[in-house]
Amino acid sequence: MFRARLTRCDIVASVAVLLAAILMLLLPPLIRTDAEILVITTPEGSAEYALSQPCSLTVISRGITLTVVIEDGGAYVLHSDCPDGVCRLSGRIRKSGETIVCAPAGIRLLVKGGDADVDFVAG
Repeated sequence: MFRARLTRCDIVASVAVLLAAILMLLLPPLIRTDAEILVITTPEGSAEYALSQPCSLTVISRGITLTVVIEDGGAYVLHSDCPDGVCRLSGRIRKSGETIVCAPAGIRLLVKGGDADVDFVAG
C-alpha cells in the first residue's frame, strides 16, 4: 500500500497559505479609514450629509420613521418604529463602506469618503 509522507516543503507551503488567508481576512477592516460623508438612500432618492457636522435627522419612508444622529464623526439610528428594529441595533458607523439598512422602510445609510473607497487593488 502506498503511504504519502509530509515533507518539510509541504509544511512550509501549508503554513504560508494559512498565513496569507489570515492576512487577507484581517487586513481590510484594519486599513479602513474614517470617512467624511453619510449617504442616506430611500426609495424616493438619496441625500449626503457631512459626518463632521453634528445633527439629528428624521427620515420617513413607507410609513416608517427613523431618527438618524450624526455626531463624533459617525452616524447611528437612535429611534425607529419599524417592526424588527435591526437598524437600531446596528450601532455606530464611521468607516468607509459601513452600512445600516432598514429593510422594511427601504432606507440605507452608507458611509463613504476617506481613503478606503477602493475594495481591492490587484497588480
